[in-house]
Amino acid sequence: MKLTVLSLAAALALAASPAFATPPQADALSIDCARPALPDQQAVARLTGIDNLGQAYAVRARLMADVGRACRRAGAQRVRIVLAPQAVDARRLAAVR
Repeated sequence: MKLTVLSLAAALALAASPAFATPPQADALSIDCARPALPDQQAVARLTGIDNLGQAYAVRARLMADVGRACRRAGAQRVRIVLAPQAVDARRLAAVR
């Protein structure tokens, strides 16, 4: 079985600001390419740390569009959605040097 991992830091950065987000509690969501079903909005909210279910709905729609593209790749059977680590702030990096 071939597993495709989809990392969506850019989509999450657009949807939620860190000031309003809680820390993520789930570590991944898995979608079967043969029977793609929408993940629960609350599961998406837990994965992304988004408190607003309206924003979680929008992120879930973008995730499923990306899952659809990943499933069309040759041999993909399942897609695993994981939260990518956020980029380190450049100013903090400069201060360390």
